[in-house]
Amino acid sequence: MIMGLAFVFSGAVEAKLLPRFKKASSGRQQIVSYSGLVISPKIRSDRQALIVTISNLQKVNSVTYTLMYQTNGEDQGVNGTLDSSSGSSVTRELLFGTCSDVCRYHQNISSMKFEVVSQLPNGKKTLKRYLIRI
Repeated sequence: MIMGLAFVFSGAVEAKLLPRFKKASSGRQQIVSYSGLVISPKIRSDRQALIVTISNLQKVNSVTYTLMYQTNGEDQGVNGTLDSSSGSSVTRELLFGTCSDVCRYHQNISSMKFEVVSQLPNGKKTLKRYLIRI
């Protein structure tokens, strides 16, 4: 004997978008780590820098960020540290090159990665990694 079950759904089914995948009104993707830190990386319009906004700094003790990439086979990068005394939200512009009197931008950039390590008040650390396409 074969039994069959049929389910009929009436009404609409709605999918809920998790907060870490919601887009900001500016169109850039925001990522919320489980520590409550909000990280919004975006390539600058001229494609010569990465603009990173980090919000909710009051929820962590400190944040260390590192941008790594290769140009013509050589490793390049920049890093920095923020803490809650920096304010609740900070924006950094990480140039793909060097500037003193004149900016010299790197060419043939590949293998770009951005990492954010946050130190939580309870002593634990979180790590979020991004692969950046330029």
